[in-house]
Amino acid sequence: MAQITVRTSIDKENVETLLDQIYKACRTNPNLSPRPREELENAYKEKNLLIAVDGSITVGWLLRIPYTQKFQELASCYVIESYRSKGVFRKLLQEAFKYATLSSIVTFNYPFVNYLLKKIGFRKSSLWEAIRLSNGKFLINRLNVQRLKAIRKHYQTNKPLYTIYVKI
Repeated sequence: MAQITVRTSIDKENVETLLDQIYKACRTNPNLSPRPREELENAYKEKNLLIAVDGSITVGWLLRIPYTQKFQELASCYVIESYRSKGVFRKLLQEAFKYATLSSIVTFNYPFVNYLLKKIGFRKSSLWEAIRLSNGKFLINRLNVQRLKAIRKHYQTNKPLYTIYVKI
């Protein structure tokens, strides 16, 4: 049985490799939106990148984007294939939920939304609710060229689905 832990830092000599791995996954995986390398570096430095490890092996990650003290977006979550169905995603979420009362996930992946709603306890939301809860920062975050290109590419096949998790 895998002994998965979630942390916000790893050995210094492995940080660049991890950031490269995340950057590449965000650019090549159709379920993830491209992220500027600088955003990933800043998230790591600010401890907003949650990293799931099995011993010394990185098996997944989740990017927290805090907009207010109470509201955050959870993004760019990824678990390597051989660790899916081993509870890694749930562990990442449980750790992320500790940081804010309200957490949002926006995705174009319809089966994933059904999983969030039925198995995790998220509820449906909207762009307007995310903008309101973030004091407008959610929208500002999307107004950079790379993010707009990624969103446009996704929009060609689906519309985004907004979800909210409320920590009780």
